[in-house]
Amino acid sequence: MRRLAWSDLRLLTAVAAAGGLAACGPSDDTSDCTGLVAGTLVVSEVQADFDAPTGSSGADTGHEWFEIYNASTAPVELAGVLVEHMRPSETVGKAHTMRTVTIPANGYLVLGNVVPEAAPAHVDYGYGADLGDLYNADGGKLKLSCGGVLIDEAIYDGVEPGHTRTLDGKQAPDYQTNDTQAAWCSAAEDPSAEYEPTNFGTPGAPNQECMNVVPGQCDDGGAMRATVPPAPGDLTITEVMPDPSAAADATAEWIEVRVNRDVDLNDLGVAGASGTPVVLSSQTCVRATAGTYLVFARSTDMAMNGGLPRVDGGVVSLTNTNGTVRLLMGATELDAMTWTSVRAGKSLQLSAGLTAPADNDVPANLCDGNAAYGAGDQGTPGAANRDCGGSMAGMCMDTGTGMMRPIVSPSAGQLVINEWMPNPMLVNDTDGEWFEVKALADVDLNGLQVGDATLVTTPAIAVSGPCVRVATGGYALFAQTTTPATNGMLPTVEAAFPTGVDLVQGSVASPGTLQIAVGGTVLSTVTWTASTVARAIMLDTDGTQCTAPGGVMLYNGTDTGTPRASNTPPECPP
Repeated sequence: MRRLAWSDLRLLTAVAAAGGLAACGPSDDTSDCTGLVAGTLVVSEVQADFDAPTGSSGADTGHEWFEIYNASTAPVELAGVLVEHMRPSETVGKAHTMRTVTIPANGYLVLGNVVPEAAPAHVDYGYGADLGDLYNADGGKLKLSCGGVLIDEAIYDGVEPGHTRTLDGKQAPDYQTNDTQAAWCSAAEDPSAEYEPTNFGTPGAPNQECMNVVPGQCDDGGAMRATVPPAPGDLTITEVMPDPSAAADATAEWIEVRVNRDVDLNDLGVAGASGTPVVLSSQTCVRATAGTYLVFARSTDMAMNGGLPRVDGGVVSLTNTNGTVRLLMGATELDAMTWTSVRAGKSLQLSAGLTAPADNDVPANLCDGNAAYGAGDQGTPGAANRDCGGSMAGMCMDTGTGMMRPIVSPSAGQLVINEWMPNPMLVNDTDGEWFEVKALADVDLNGLQVGDATLVTTPAIAVSGPCVRVATGGYALFAQTTTPATNGMLPTVEAAFPTGVDLVQGSVASPGTLQIAVGGTVLSTVTWTASTVARAIMLDTDGTQCTAPGGVMLYNGTDTGTPRASNTPPECPP
C-alpha cells in the first residue's frame, strides 16, 4: 500500500519509483533524450522549504533544490531529460527539459529554482521557475524521464523548514531503496551539514544516515519505546464531510475521530470501502489522549481545505452517496461509518455524547452539522458535536475540558481597543497593520466583528469551534496577516483583518476609524487624525491617545509598539 505522511508530525516520505540502468543521452540542448533507462538516475534529496535566518527574507525562491544521483559507472549527459513536478496524486504537472550538463559516474547533481547565472555554490544547474514552487505541505512528486521512459519518480512529504528530505546515506542512492518509506528522513542539525545558515542538508555529497525505526517502536523525546496501538473500541468516527461547498472536494473533504483511550496513532490507516488506505507513518510517537478529537483531511493547507482548524492525518476520497470510511490497524478494522447521502456544505455527524464505534451504525444517531467553521461550511471538525435533537447555537468548545459551553460575549466596556499601528515601516501597510484589544473582564472573542468606518458583519473569529478566551487584563492581537514572516514579526495573532479593513494614516479632513462589535453592537471605537511612520498609537490608563515613543519597545527592530503587552508609557505626557 502507499503511505502518505504529514509535515506537522515530521513524518516519513513516501516514494514511488521506476526501474533499471542507463546509457548516454544526446548532447544537443534541443534534442530529445534517448537511451537512458529506468534506475540510472535517483532522486536522493529535496529541499522544499528554506528557513530564512532572522532578519532575512523567508521566500523559497532561489533556495529550493533537489539532488539526483548517477547510479551508473559512467558519466551521463542529461540534455533532453524531462523533469516534472506535481502533487502525488497528479499525473501531469509542470515540466522542464534539461540543457546540456553532465553528471559524473556515481556522482550527484543539484538542480535549483534559480536562473543559471544566479545559482549559489551548492547548486549545479538552474531550472528557473519552470517547475513551480516545491510544496511545503501535502507533498509533491518529482519525475525524471527520457524519451518516454520513466527513470525515477519520487514523492517527497513530511517537509520541515530548513531541513532537506534525505534518502538514507547508509548506502549509495538506489531507485529501489527510495521506494521504501523508512529510507527517507529529515536532515539532522549536524554543523557539518549546515550548507546555508539555519539550513541543513548535503547538496552534491553523500547523504546523512537516517535513524533506524524498529517496527512497533517509536521515538518518544529521543528514546525509543513500544507503540501503544489502538484496538477496536479505542477510536470512533464521529463526523464526515464528503461534500464541502466552500472548497473543492479534492482538498476539503475530512473525517473526525474521537479518541476513547490513550493510544499512539503510528501506522493508523484510513480507507474507503475497499480502497488502499492512507497510513499515518512517523518515526516519532504520535500520541493521542482519551477525549480528544482528531481531524483527517485531504489537505493540510487552510486556504484549500475550507479553513479546518487542525489536521492530524490524511484521508481517502469520500463519495457523496453510498459512502464508507474505515479505520484500520493493519488488517484489523477499528471502526467504519457508512452513509447513503449527504447535503452539500454540511457534515454528517454523530449526536453529542455518543462515543462508541457501534453508535455510528444507527442512522437515527446521525444528523447534519449546523455550526459554521472556516470558510463557511457547516460542521464541528476537531470539536464536540451538537445534540442531534437540539442546538449548539451560542456554544463553543472549552479546550481545557473538551466540552461545549455557552460563549461569554463581551459587552460595551469589557473589551477595548488599546493600541493600533496604522503606518508600519518594516513591511507594507497591507501586511503589517495591527491592533490590540484589552479585556477588562473574562470574555470570549468568538463572534467578534471588526471594522474601520464600516463594520464587517462576518466575524473575524468564528462563533463555533474552540472558545477563544481572554482573561481580565489580558490582550489579544488582530493583524492584516497572521504569519510573522510577513506581518513584521508580530507575536501570536488571534485573527486576520476581514477583507477591506484598512487602518488609514488619518488626518483632520479624513480621520481614521477602528471599531469592534459583537452581533452588530459596537463595543469600542477609536479615531485618530494623524499617525507617525513606524510608531503605534496607544491609550494610557485614562484613555488618552499618544504615539509610542520612538526607539523604545521596538518589537521587530524597526517599528515601535507593545503588541499583545501593556502599553508603554502607561501615562501619556501632559
